[in-house]
Amino acid sequence: MDLHQLQYVITVAECKSVTKAARKLYIAQPSLSYAISQIEKEVGLKLFERSHQPITLTEAGRLYVNTARSILRENTELYNRLADLKNSGSGRIHMGIPAERGGYMLPYILPEFRRKYPDSEIIMKEAGTDDLIEMLKTDKVSFIVCPWNSDAPIKIAKEKLYDEPVQLIAAENAFMDAMYLNKNKRILDLKKIAALPYIGIKKRHSITKEVTYVFEKAQIIPHTILEVESSIAAAQLAAGGLGYTIVPGRCVKILGPEYQKYCYKYAENPLKLEISILYKEETYLNKAELYLIQLLRNEFKDTSLENI
Repeated sequence: MDLHQLQYVITVAECKSVTKAARKLYIAQPSLSYAISQIEKEVGLKLFERSHQPITLTEAGRLYVNTARSILRENTELYNRLADLKNSGSGRIHMGIPAERGGYMLPYILPEFRRKYPDSEIIMKEAGTDDLIEMLKTDKVSFIVCPWNSDAPIKIAKEKLYDEPVQLIAAENAFMDAMYLNKNKRILDLKKIAALPYIGIKKRHSITKEVTYVFEKAQIIPHTILEVESSIAAAQLAAGGLGYTIVPGRCVKILGPEYQKYCYKYAENPLKLEISILYKEETYLNKAELYLIQLLRNEFKDTSLENI
């Protein structure tokens, strides 16, 4: 049994399909099938129930996968500790972050990080928040940086970096008519704009859950004309006059220095996203990872909409 075999079984279990797992592992499907059969022959038990699709783990398979994950986690920790003992400018970073947030946050800190760890390797997983949480639980990353307004899952530590306002974006002067405002004439009434075209973000992104809560609180169902993957794309489309959208505040940066003319207040206390670092409590973070986290703290601890 080697580490590759452990990863093979884990990946098949996660994909619930040998074919999908083979694509993810970049190996031929027959080769993976043969490897799995040889592992089962070696342990003397079936690891997968193949009588129906998707395939599922047997009791032996569940034991194998849980143990395999522990072994791989300990192997990663071993190499992290050895790298720290070298006390060199190297170190391997295993992190997860939503793609657009990585493009916003990392350019501010990576130059300084590279000065101290010039030979480091950054293994970065980009995904939506729900997928990142799952990667953290299954030890595919050491830590993640993402919006997380709930309590951290059990045995996962949460460290808030900053609060990021959730911003309503539309074309300049889109709501000049007083009919769209509430009684104090300063804030949009969400009920009055509910019938207007709304540009949404696809459901697997955390912002969608938060915005859904905003609409539920206002007791409205928005007139969604389009759902996109990118909050930045939604902001650009809304500013261009296609409709309105509600996105993380960082997205206003893409609208240029005069971004405020596209921003509208929709509540006295608008929703804020807690941008946080999350990691398993028992995870050993190496020196390079801890330094990257420290740079994130230093750079973003005082972030506000004004300096986004």
